[in-house]
Amino acid sequence: MTTIAKAEYFPQRLQENQGNPLIEAVPPRLSPEQLIKAVARLPGFDPAQRVWQDHERELLIKRLERCVIPLSVYQDVYATIYTTLIAGYQDRNPVRPATRQWLYGVTQNVQINSKTTADSLLLTGLSGAGKSTLINSILSCFPQIIEHEIYADQPFSQQQVVFLKIEIPPDASRKALCLSFFFAIDEVLGTDYYQQYSNTRKSIDQLETAIHQICASHCVGILIIDEFQNLNVAKAGGEEVILQFFDSITNNAKIPIIKVGTPAALRLFSAKFRSGRRAGSAGFYELGQLKSDEQDWKTLVRAVWTYQWVKNPKRLDQKLESTLYELSQGIPFCLFKLMQLANLEGISSGVESISASTLRSVYTQHFGLLRHALSALRKGNPRQYEDLLPVSVWLEGGGGSVPIGHLINLAKTEEFRGDAAKMVKNHVDDAIAEAGLSASQKRQLFKIKENLETKLAEGKGAEFLGGEAE
Repeated sequence: MTTIAKAEYFPQRLQENQGNPLIEAVPPRLSPEQLIKAVARLPGFDPAQRVWQDHERELLIKRLERCVIPLSVYQDVYATIYTTLIAGYQDRNPVRPATRQWLYGVTQNVQINSKTTADSLLLTGLSGAGKSTLINSILSCFPQIIEHEIYADQPFSQQQVVFLKIEIPPDASRKALCLSFFFAIDEVLGTDYYQQYSNTRKSIDQLETAIHQICASHCVGILIIDEFQNLNVAKAGGEEVILQFFDSITNNAKIPIIKVGTPAALRLFSAKFRSGRRAGSAGFYELGQLKSDEQDWKTLVRAVWTYQWVKNPKRLDQKLESTLYELSQGIPFCLFKLMQLANLEGISSGVESISASTLRSVYTQHFGLLRHALSALRKGNPRQYEDLLPVSVWLEGGGGSVPIGHLINLAKTEEFRGDAAKMVKNHVDDAIAEAGLSASQKRQLFKIKENLETKLAEGKGAEFLGGEAE
């Protein structure tokens, strides 16, 4: 739901922020206590509800699906997003002549050389760790649109889009990403950009230029790219092309970008970029598997255990906490799902309590294929589940075997040509140079390299890349 606020201007102490209506209209930064109160979404539990009728309690249990219990990382991510948003507006003061000149250059697709304070932020984590919940909760602390009418006693009619969130569809190309942007801005502003650009034969470069112009015209404060791992490296023309796409938004439209995705998103950053600016100059945050001895897990499990709608609630003891951790593996989504199902089982069975055996029973009956992934985590061997691989695997190599295995699988499942084939071949060359490879791995890598070299020799790269704009 889009939130709209009339501009209210707050005095700024920093000189570089003074006299900038876009910055002055952003609500003041929340204190840690205010942030917790703003983002927490508790299920409205009352012990008296335990004696309500079964069907009423079953509906109450559904509230757990919308529950948000902020962990320590919320404070850090909120602080970084707030700072990045404000800094991104510093170069775009709409009342300054230099900004008007820059805006004219963007609308006319003319490069105006100027520095930018726009940064990028990378937020990654395992599936079910709460990335989207975290981002959505923090964004709810800001109005999405601020409407300006008068500033400093002068007419100033402007709609300021504080943030814009874009979800990347599965197996997306650059064109699909561009269309997702147009759809997202239409949802917020009620415009018809998607209709304008979805049925045209404009090139990808023209669509990118349109994005720059729209961001500049509507004073977009920050872009959030969710499900970043859905970008198809081959369809987009290779990782360098994808990274250049986002660089152009940051540099030309001066928009900070938050990239959100599973650790698999890091496959887009080759070794020379992973620790540098292009991965996340404003910060890098990982929502990993919570450990059983860390405070965030203890805070979460104690809070969730409170929500027992059964008539005979139990106190949380070491056995129950250990069972909850064993079955959920420290993944918040799994913990909430366990408690939801256990409550329902306790009511429907007539037992009216939740025990360790209840938890194991609903886990076995209802977790389906998810059990295999959790079992892999439990054994410390999640390599076949891409979304469960920790960031250390993608950044450091995890001993070499997992990234090489992923590279082999990636090359088998995606049709690479042109610049994409060159990029993958470079990765293969790097992998072949690594020590400790098995004979089987070497044979597979050399076969992939030979196949890529054949495709490059055929000279079909231009044909592949040209088809994307259609």
